Amino acid sequence: MSRHSRDEDRRRNPRFDCIGCVNINCLPSNGIILSGTIRDLSLGGCWVDTPQPIDRGMRAEIVLRVNAASFRAVGEVRTVRGNSGAGMEFVQLSAGGRDTLSNLVTDLARLQAVMNALKSVRRKLNADSFKEQLENGKAQARTLGRRFSFPEKILPSESVGKSREGSSELDHSARAGKDPTAGEHPLVITIDLFG
Repeated sequence: MSRHSRDEDRRRNPRFDCIGCVNINCLPSNGIILSGTIRDLSLGGCWVDTPQPIDRGMRAEIVLRVNAASFRAVGEVRTVRGNSGAGMEFVQLSAGGRDTLSNLVTDLARLQAVMNALKSVRRKLNADSFKEQLENGKAQARTLGRRFSFPEKILPSESVGKSREGSSELDHSARAGKDPTAGEHPLVITIDLFG
Protein backbone atom coordinates (compact mmCIF):
# COMPACT_ATOMS: atom_id res chain seq x y z
CA MET A 1 0.00 0.00 0.00
CA SER A 2 1.44 3.40 -0.97
CA ARG A 3 2.06 6.18 1.53
CA HIS A 4 -0.62 8.31 -0.14
CA SER A 5 -3.16 5.48 0.22
CA ARG A 6 -2.31 5.11 3.92
CA ASP A 7 -2.83 8.87 4.38
CA GLU A 8 -6.20 8.62 2.66
CA ASP A 9 -7.22 5.63 4.80
CA ARG A 10 -6.41 7.54 8.00
CA ARG A 11 -8.81 10.31 7.06
CA ARG A 12 -12.05 9.47 8.76
CA ASN A 13 -13.63 12.87 8.15
CA PRO A 14 -14.15 14.81 4.94
CA ARG A 15 -11.79 17.75 4.47
CA PHE A 16 -12.87 21.15 3.21
CA ASP A 17 -10.71 23.79 1.58
CA CYS A 18 -10.47 26.97 3.59
CA ILE A 19 -8.08 29.78 4.39
CA GLY A 20 -7.23 30.68 7.95
CA CYS A 21 -4.36 31.44 10.30
CA VAL A 22 -2.67 29.18 12.81
CA ASN A 23 -0.16 29.79 15.60
CA ILE A 24 1.88 26.72 16.53
CA ASN A 25 3.62 26.38 19.89
CA CYS A 26 5.73 23.20 19.88
CA LEU A 27 5.49 20.99 22.98
CA PRO A 28 7.40 21.05 25.19
CA SER A 29 7.38 24.78 24.62
CA ASN A 30 10.59 26.54 23.74
CA GLY A 31 8.83 29.94 23.63
CA ILE A 32 8.91 30.11 19.82
CA ILE A 33 5.53 30.39 18.12
CA LEU A 34 5.34 29.57 14.40
CA SER A 35 2.70 31.27 12.28
CA GLY A 36 1.11 29.42 9.42
CA THR A 37 -1.79 29.26 7.01
CA ILE A 38 -4.61 26.71 7.17
CA ARG A 39 -5.36 25.15 3.77
CA ASP A 40 -8.04 22.63 4.72
CA LEU A 41 -10.00 21.63 7.78
CA SER A 42 -11.92 18.60 9.03
CA LEU A 43 -13.33 17.40 12.34
CA GLY A 44 -10.15 15.37 12.80
CA GLY A 45 -7.42 17.78 11.75
CA CYS A 46 -6.10 20.34 9.30
CA TRP A 47 -3.40 21.00 6.74
CA VAL A 48 -1.09 23.92 7.51
CA ASP A 49 1.60 25.68 5.50
CA THR A 50 4.44 27.04 7.62
CA PRO A 51 7.53 29.11 6.80
CA GLN A 52 9.75 26.50 8.53
CA PRO A 53 9.57 22.71 8.41
CA ILE A 54 7.80 20.82 11.20
CA ASP A 55 8.90 17.34 12.20
CA ARG A 56 6.58 14.39 11.84
CA GLY A 57 5.32 13.18 15.22
CA MET A 58 5.77 16.59 16.87
CA ARG A 59 2.99 17.72 19.22
CA ALA A 60 1.99 21.34 19.49
CA GLU A 61 -0.58 23.62 21.01
CA ILE A 62 -2.28 25.31 18.10
CA VAL A 63 -4.62 28.27 17.89
CA LEU A 64 -6.68 28.28 14.69
CA ARG A 65 -8.61 31.21 13.24
CA VAL A 66 -10.96 30.76 10.29
CA ASN A 67 -13.20 33.70 9.42
CA ALA A 68 -14.45 35.08 12.77
CA ALA A 69 -14.10 31.76 14.65
CA SER A 70 -11.08 30.63 16.61
CA PHE A 71 -10.28 27.70 18.89
CA ARG A 72 -7.36 25.97 20.61
CA ALA A 73 -6.32 22.38 20.18
CA VAL A 74 -3.41 20.08 20.79
CA GLY A 75 -2.30 18.67 17.47
CA GLU A 76 0.16 16.07 16.30
CA VAL A 77 1.95 16.24 12.95
CA ARG A 78 0.95 13.09 11.04
CA THR A 79 2.13 13.96 7.53
CA VAL A 80 4.89 16.19 6.21
CA ARG A 81 5.26 17.13 2.55
CA GLY A 82 8.14 19.28 1.41
CA ASN A 83 9.64 21.84 3.74
CA SER A 84 6.56 23.88 4.46
CA GLY A 85 3.47 21.70 4.79
CA ALA A 86 2.12 19.50 7.53
CA GLY A 87 -1.03 17.49 8.15
CA MET A 88 -2.02 17.83 11.80
CA GLU A 89 -4.42 15.62 13.69
CA PHE A 90 -6.39 17.13 16.57
CA VAL A 91 -5.58 14.93 19.58
CA GLN A 92 -7.18 17.12 22.25
CA LEU A 93 -9.95 19.73 22.04
CA SER A 94 -11.94 21.50 24.73
CA ALA A 95 -15.75 21.17 24.60
CA GLY A 96 -16.00 24.74 23.33
CA GLY A 97 -13.30 24.10 20.74
CA ARG A 98 -15.08 20.96 19.56
CA ASP A 99 -18.36 22.92 19.13
CA THR A 100 -16.60 25.76 17.27
CA LEU A 101 -14.84 23.25 14.98
CA SER A 102 -18.11 21.39 14.36
CA ASN A 103 -19.88 24.64 13.39
CA LEU A 104 -16.99 25.65 11.10
CA VAL A 105 -16.97 22.28 9.34
CA THR A 106 -20.76 22.37 8.95
CA ASP A 107 -20.55 25.83 7.36
CA LEU A 108 -17.71 24.72 5.08
CA ALA A 109 -19.73 21.64 4.03
CA ARG A 110 -22.71 23.84 3.14
CA LEU A 111 -20.49 26.22 1.20
CA GLN A 112 -18.90 23.29 -0.65
CA ALA A 113 -22.35 21.91 -1.55
CA VAL A 114 -23.44 25.30 -2.91
CA MET A 115 -20.20 25.63 -4.92
CA ASN A 116 -20.63 22.11 -6.35
CA ALA A 117 -24.24 22.91 -7.33
CA LEU A 118 -23.13 26.14 -9.03
CA LYS A 119 -20.37 24.31 -10.92
CA SER A 120 -22.87 21.67 -12.04
CA VAL A 121 -25.32 24.32 -13.26
CA ARG A 122 -22.49 26.12 -15.05
CA ARG A 123 -21.39 22.92 -16.81
CA LYS A 124 -25.00 22.25 -17.84
CA LEU A 125 -25.42 25.84 -19.05
CA ASN A 126 -22.20 25.57 -21.04
CA ALA A 127 -23.43 22.34 -22.67
CA ASP A 128 -26.89 23.81 -23.34
CA SER A 129 -25.33 27.02 -24.67
CA PHE A 130 -23.08 25.00 -26.99
CA LYS A 131 -26.04 23.01 -28.29
CA GLU A 132 -27.97 26.23 -28.88
CA GLN A 133 -25.04 27.80 -30.75
CA LEU A 134 -24.64 24.65 -32.83
CA GLU A 135 -28.34 24.67 -33.78
CA ASN A 136 -28.13 28.39 -34.66
CA GLY A 137 -25.08 27.68 -36.83
CA LYS A 138 -26.89 24.87 -38.64
CA ALA A 139 -29.88 27.15 -39.25
CA GLN A 140 -27.61 29.87 -40.66
CA ALA A 141 -25.92 27.34 -42.92
CA ARG A 142 -29.31 26.15 -44.25
CA THR A 143 -30.38 29.76 -44.89
CA LEU A 144 -27.15 30.57 -46.71
CA GLY A 145 -27.42 27.31 -48.66
CA ARG A 146 -30.84 28.39 -50.00
CA ARG A 147 -29.62 31.91 -50.85
CA PHE A 148 -26.61 30.76 -52.87
CA SER A 149 -26.69 28.16 -55.58
CA PHE A 150 -23.71 25.88 -55.66
CA PRO A 151 -22.68 24.05 -58.81
CA GLU A 152 -23.41 20.37 -58.65
CA LYS A 153 -20.44 19.55 -60.84
CA ILE A 154 -16.85 20.55 -60.36
CA LEU A 155 -15.71 22.56 -63.34
CA PRO A 156 -12.54 21.58 -65.17
CA SER A 157 -9.49 23.78 -64.81
CA GLU A 158 -8.70 26.27 -67.54
CA SER A 159 -5.16 25.04 -67.31
CA VAL A 160 -6.07 21.77 -69.03
CA GLY A 161 -3.28 21.50 -71.57
CA LYS A 162 -3.74 22.28 -75.27
CA SER A 163 -3.27 19.48 -77.74
CA ARG A 164 -0.51 19.80 -80.31
CA GLU A 165 -3.00 20.73 -83.01
CA GLY A 166 -3.89 23.89 -81.10
CA SER A 167 -7.34 22.87 -79.91
CA SER A 168 -7.90 22.33 -76.21
CA GLU A 169 -8.09 18.83 -74.81
CA LEU A 170 -11.55 19.80 -73.54
CA ASP A 171 -12.81 20.39 -77.08
CA HIS A 172 -11.13 17.21 -78.29
CA SER A 173 -12.70 15.13 -75.46
CA ALA A 174 -16.13 16.67 -76.05
CA ARG A 175 -15.96 15.77 -79.75
CA ALA A 176 -15.00 12.20 -78.84
CA GLY A 177 -18.02 11.89 -76.51
CA LYS A 178 -15.91 11.48 -73.38
CA ASP A 179 -16.35 13.23 -70.05
CA PRO A 180 -13.82 16.06 -70.31
CA THR A 181 -13.01 15.90 -66.57
CA ALA A 182 -12.43 12.14 -66.40
CA GLY A 183 -8.87 11.42 -65.32
CA GLU A 184 -8.08 15.11 -64.93
CA HIS A 185 -7.55 17.08 -61.75
CA PRO A 186 -10.72 19.03 -61.02
CA LEU A 187 -10.57 22.73 -60.34
CA VAL A 188 -11.48 23.53 -56.78
CA ILE A 189 -12.91 27.00 -56.38
CA THR A 190 -12.98 28.38 -52.88
CA ILE A 191 -15.89 30.64 -52.18
CA ASP A 192 -15.84 33.02 -49.24
CA LEU A 193 -19.47 33.12 -48.12
CA PHE A 194 -18.91 35.69 -45.42
CA GLY A 195 -16.61 38.14 -47.24
